[in-house]
Amino acid sequence: MPLQGTFDVLDFSSLLELMSSRKMTGRLHVRSRSFTANLFLVDGQIVGADQSEHQAAAVSGDVPTKVQEIFFELLGTDRGSFEFQPGKLGAPVGETNMEVSEAMEQARRRLAEWRELQLLIPSLDVQPRLVSELDPGQVTLDRDQWRVLTAVDGRRNLRAIGRALNLSDFEVCRAIRELLNAKVIELDLRPVGMAGVSEIETPLATEQVTINGKRATRVRPDRAHTKSGPLEGQEATSLGPTIVISGKLPARNQAPAAAGPEEAPVPPDSQ
Repeated sequence: MPLQGTFDVLDFSSLLELMSSRKMTGRLHVRSRSFTANLFLVDGQIVGADQSEHQAAAVSGDVPTKVQEIFFELLGTDRGSFEFQPGKLGAPVGETNMEVSEAMEQARRRLAEWRELQLLIPSLDVQPRLVSELDPGQVTLDRDQWRVLTAVDGRRNLRAIGRALNLSDFEVCRAIRELLNAKVIELDLRPVGMAGVSEIETPLATEQVTINGKRATRVRPDRAHTKSGPLEGQEATSLGPTIVISGKLPARNQAPAAAGPEEAPVPPDSQ
């Protein structure tokens, strides 16, 4: 007969242990928030798994990978429901035969590792960026780490990188940890919306104007002077509107000096 209930009455681990001990055969359908999955069992062993309404990365891969992802998502949750249909599986079965106890142990190890990753990476909204200089020595990356590194562009946060590469949150954070240890990236831990803004230079307020039929960027008069110094081609004493063709700022601590009429350069042969 069918078996159904909610995880606040019978949690996921207890449910699987019950099905394993009774050597049950059938399809277990589980639901938790936006996550749904199916586990297929024969004589209490897991022989297949599939997922839907979840990260696309979890759908691909072999059965052990899918099982590990399902157990990781549902282990310890008290929100969700299950329904077990005994008898025919209703899906082709591969050559995988996993013990419930083995899958549960893998999920517990993964959950413990996830908690360690959360201490290092506080949020999936942080943005990774390449370091300006590598430490001396050789850096060795595996295939997954290289994939994540190629997606680091200074604009995507970890959540966006996972979607772009079709990886789960766990897989992205694990690769990011290794890249941090290799000292090839760093994390921008500033609040969301502040990433990418220099901590020293004040952003200039600009507007687009048309001069003699050509588009240019003009610094607004009330923001023409910032603590970064005057722009290239702008006199330090000018208080009027400035037309900026190039958005380049002078090098830090090297603001151009305004030369007055009395400070004209002296020819070398006159000294």
